[in-house]
Amino acid sequence: MVTIDPCKRLMTIRTQLIPAMLTGAIENTSSDIKIAIEITLPSLEEKCRDLAEKCKKSSPDCGKDVELCNPENIRKVFSLTKERLEKIWKEQNMHEKQASGPSLL
Repeated sequence: MVTIDPCKRLMTIRTQLIPAMLTGAIENTSSDIKIAIEITLPSLEEKCRDLAEKCKKSSPDCGKDVELCNPENIRKVFSLTKERLEKIWKEQNMHEKQASGPSLL
């Protein structure tokens, strides 16, 4: 089994996973986006905090190369990502309501 360096995992989360979440949200339903906001994103943020601690232990200068090694940067990145997901969620929710049309009952 291969173990991936925590610093490389943080870089992958920042450069690939978070952008993929935002891109995927555009194609998902509003309920899927809400789950991402309420469950997936907070869980990923906590994982990043754990990885940042491990990264600092293995490479004390990791903050220079890896943005998410800094707890303040983690907070900022995830706060911004949450704001973007919430905006997408509101738009999707509005479109889903418009698509369902007015109720005749």
